[in-house]
Amino acid sequence: MSSQSFISFAGVSKSYDGLHSVVEGLDLDVARGEFVSLLGPSGSGKTTTLMMLAGFESPTRGEIRLAGKRLDDKPPHQRDIGMVFQNYALFPHMTIAENVAFPLSVRRVSRSEQKTRVMRVLDMVELSHLAGRRPSQLSGGQQQRVALARALVFEPSVVLMDEPLGALDKRLRENMQYEIMRLHRELSLTIVYVTHDQNEALTMSNRVAVFSDGRIQQAATPTELYENAANAFVANFVGENNGLTGRVIPDNGEWAAMQLADGGIVFGRAGAGLAVGDTAMLALRPERAHIAATPDAEQEAARQNMNVVHALVEELVYCGDHHRVHLKLGHGETVVVKVPNTQHHDLPALGRPTAVTWHRDDCKVLPAAEVLRAAGPSDSAARSATFPSSSASPLIAGVN
Repeated sequence: MSSQSFISFAGVSKSYDGLHSVVEGLDLDVARGEFVSLLGPSGSGKTTTLMMLAGFESPTRGEIRLAGKRLDDKPPHQRDIGMVFQNYALFPHMTIAENVAFPLSVRRVSRSEQKTRVMRVLDMVELSHLAGRRPSQLSGGQQQRVALARALVFEPSVVLMDEPLGALDKRLRENMQYEIMRLHRELSLTIVYVTHDQNEALTMSNRVAVFSDGRIQQAATPTELYENAANAFVANFVGENNGLTGRVIPDNGEWAAMQLADGGIVFGRAGAGLAVGDTAMLALRPERAHIAATPDAEQEAARQNMNVVHALVEELVYCGDHHRVHLKLGHGETVVVKVPNTQHHDLPALGRPTAVTWHRDDCKVLPAAEVLRAAGPSDSAARSATFPSSSASPLIAGVN
């Protein structure tokens, strides 16, 4: 446990049948006042992790501590933890004020103190004027703010949120994101937040822990996750990614070199564990790639040691502030390029041959161990691709 840790998971595992682990060997520290999101697909273990911290599930192995004290023997209502659920979990027969006051009444707080705290927290979420209404008389966004107020009213050490915005429409969801961020900042709350929405996690969090198969694949700041994914699963799950598949070849410089199925060679930053001869994935964000509008632009990119691959324009999609250009490479893989919607960017014509360029340090070559399990629909061509043979030897190119 770190000396700065407020919440600590140490070697925590959870199995319901004694054979298969939903969470396996979890180590995670959360600092006081930190906003940490648990991000991952359904069944990855993130909600089970939250439920163990809340006390609704018990670890099979390992220990969970809050402020240095083990939580194993404490029931949920004694853990000083507030909880916000996706379905709000409001009592329909109670008024808004009564719903918010419920955690205080359970804790035997006096009625006068209840009234003071309830009105203070309803003011915080700008709902004091609706204190006398019932949940059915409120919108979804208002009900979620009531649920948030109820979680805050007893001034807990930690607030846990399980997909709290999943039932809201896009506009309300964005408004609530800013509301939660404001409260986190103003009240210095410690928040552990479960979501499968990558944009939500990147926007709101100080750190994000990416889950897959019951394990944390990477825990880092949003910037680090997006710019420097630890493996192919993270690269493909967090944000949009072009995953070009190839075989690692020797390179005497600082870069990892990868040969594509059509014989082209591309370079990028090297992930950990690469070896010459291995199949790997080059992770490239669509906004980091560029279309060479002219042969001169292509030649200039080559002179600057940028990556250059040739492709045919397959599809143009208008997205308002940008265009998505889908390009097919010679061996069948697809690359997507985001072109800003400005007067300074000309779009290529459908069916036209062109070149795609990008800087070497804007991409990363990652080991094949994660490629197939992280692969998306566009990777089907990569799975069946064949690559020029190469003798296997340790890679002495860049490090992670």
